[in-house]
Amino acid sequence: MRRHIIAGIVITLLTVVESSLLPLLLGAGLRPNLTLVVCATWAALRGDEGFIWAIGGGLLLDLQSSAPFGTHTAGLMIGNALAATLDRAPIPVPILRTLNWVLITTVVYYVTSLIVLAFAGRTFDISIGFTAVVLPNLAANLILTVPAHIVLNRLQMRLREQERFLPER
Repeated sequence: MRRHIIAGIVITLLTVVESSLLPLLLGAGLRPNLTLVVCATWAALRGDEGFIWAIGGGLLLDLQSSAPFGTHTAGLMIGNALAATLDRAPIPVPILRTLNWVLITTVVYYVTSLIVLAFAGRTFDISIGFTAVVLPNLAANLILTVPAHIVLNRLQMRLREQERFLPER
């Protein structure tokens, strides 16, 4: 139970940093998706727990965004679901598997966002959107995936060690 509370606090802090602090620090051009990276990395390592994190993180991002409600949640959930489906291919190196997961989730997240914005009647230039927003943020997400994978993999190994000694229910 304690780990779920800690996870909730971490996801809340990441969404606040992502939506309010990063735009001040990095400007409007580059905005790494901290919540996406952590949720997708955890989903790659632990499966269903990462999906729970993605729902919570997506809802928190939706509450802080001017985009139509559900955009972030849908992007994170569809992206992680597609990544889970495509994860059937054997990738023997765990960090490459996680990078692949984050890559798929990021692309689907932004495609979902663009589709929702188009249906909402918001105008945008798709070529500028991909070159100025999607590609730089994709690169930033992949770069941030490496330290996220290292930290979360250690946490996951520690949790598995603790779970080994839990009594059967």
